[in-house]
Amino acid sequence: MRGREVVFVLVSVTISGAAILLATEWAGAVPAVGAETVLTSDVWKLLKKGGYAMIPIGFCSFISVTITIERLFALRRKKVLPDELVSSVESHLTRSDFEETSRLCERHDVSFARIVRAGLSRRHLGIGEMERAMVGAGQHEAAVLSRNLRGLGVIANLSPMLGLFGTVIGMIRAFDVISQFGTGNPSLVAEGISEALLTTAAGLIVGIPTLAAYHFFRSRGDRFLFEIETIAFEYLRVISVQTGQDGNVRRSSIRPAERTTGAREADHERKE
Repeated sequence: MRGREVVFVLVSVTISGAAILLATEWAGAVPAVGAETVLTSDVWKLLKKGGYAMIPIGFCSFISVTITIERLFALRRKKVLPDELVSSVESHLTRSDFEETSRLCERHDVSFARIVRAGLSRRHLGIGEMERAMVGAGQHEAAVLSRNLRGLGVIANLSPMLGLFGTVIGMIRAFDVISQFGTGNPSLVAEGISEALLTTAAGLIVGIPTLAAYHFFRSRGDRFLFEIETIAFEYLRVISVQTGQDGNVRRSSIRPAERTTGAREADHERKE
């Protein structure tokens, strides 16, 4: 439910921001009758005032919402690390029922099951090979869990820049009007500047929620990887004891190297 709540917050922020942009257009001008028609008309006018820069910003908004919804469903616990599967695998492993554990993992198409299945497929080669297989599968699953997040990061940085670009173009046009008609009509100058700033506001409205979603989903994926890593290496320890092999598991991280620097430093300090 946390993921859904975050998405609801992001959508609320976006809607609130749009409402603020439209408030100056609607204040005191929207009658009780025909409000929906006036709303649609004013939104279209506002988009037109922003100029051509509003088109790529709107496209970025659509992509951001699409990726957010996709990641919301893909990064649910039951899609990555189901509690029932963890309990079942642990129960079978404690009884040394490796064949049934493998079949159980094959019936679940989730990251945790694929990592455990990769390790069990090499159990006849020893704990070292099982560990390497789990690490390899885990690094692949790390890429799966971070799928499309790069797109969110690009949009979070690109949208404000597009808004700034639109504002610069709008300011150039505003000063061009000033050069032609002078400053005798302040309302004309103010209108041109306000139209120029619309694209900056639109870019921030898209960029800020997208940046929040990017960091939320990245943190969620890292947390799942850490949990899977802890459980997987505990399974290796149990198997090594049951099979009488070397129980000194090296615990090579399944997470990408750039995200585990702190963990490696902490391990090094504990060894010292």
